[in-house]
Amino acid sequence: MKRTLWWSILALCAVALAGCGKTSSIQSPAAGGPGPGTDEAEVAATVQSSPEYVNEPYWQDASQYEMEREGFAAIRPLRFWREIVRVESNVHTEFGNPDPDGRPLLALVTIRRHLHGSFNIVAGSVDPEDTSRTRIRKPLDDVWTRRLALVRRPLDDGSGGLTRWRLAGTSGVDVRTRDGVTRVQSLRIVSGDLDTTITEPLELHRLRHILKLAPATEVQLTATTASASDVVLFHGPELRRRFVNNGDGSHSFRFPSGTFFGLRHFGVDALSNGTLFDDVAPYDANAWILAYAVTPTRLPADN
Repeated sequence: MKRTLWWSILALCAVALAGCGKTSSIQSPAAGGPGPGTDEAEVAATVQSSPEYVNEPYWQDASQYEMEREGFAAIRPLRFWREIVRVESNVHTEFGNPDPDGRPLLALVTIRRHLHGSFNIVAGSVDPEDTSRTRIRKPLDDVWTRRLALVRRPLDDGSGGLTRWRLAGTSGVDVRTRDGVTRVQSLRIVSGDLDTTITEPLELHRLRHILKLAPATEVQLTATTASASDVVLFHGPELRRRFVNNGDGSHSFRFPSGTFFGLRHFGVDALSNGTLFDDVAPYDANAWILAYAVTPTRLPADN
């Protein structure tokens, strides 16, 4: 099949795959999942062989943020960090687009991680004369989600065989607090000739269409959240800072693309105001973590 036809099938099945074919949950064979040679095992092995398209470096990192002094608040956070103590993972695959023999040619994989732990704050008194410090621990209960698309096609030799499963597309990562209300609504990215706005981090993209940034250029981000009082943070390679709150629900930040080629990630992390500035308010967050490549980085083909 031609590349355009392959991707058209992928897009259609991503919308209504429930009626396209078999659905199953998969695990690695080592974890007691399906045996070698099955579609489930081959898809799991392909996913495991591409960790750079599955994992991201930020959400389980316990690095601390430092805060500048704020105006009136119940507490004055000085430092804060997440501490993940337990991760429950689930990998679910849906098969579709069967060939004439009923063998699936498309697999959509959803990876979910249920993260348990605490959001930790070292807080000072709002009274500048009081130098005491308090550590506040808020229960953390986050769901981390990413989607992947894998394809295979009939061999060209007429034997009736199929190629191996291979990764064709990926989404960003969406992390949100269970039962939370804080939401990133959109993210505008501007750098050189690039000007794009993302409204759904779990939308699938071809591997070769992953966000590309020219080396040593400035990247401008504008994140819009559901509340004008949210605090928005940037997670990037060797850089962690706070967005500027524009007071209208939008938040601005700039960062350098870097000079090292290869696949990287950056994250936009929205926290409710009470998460940081109220010692009794619950932890509530939503983050989008997106892959990007500094050009010229060679990305896998997706035909």
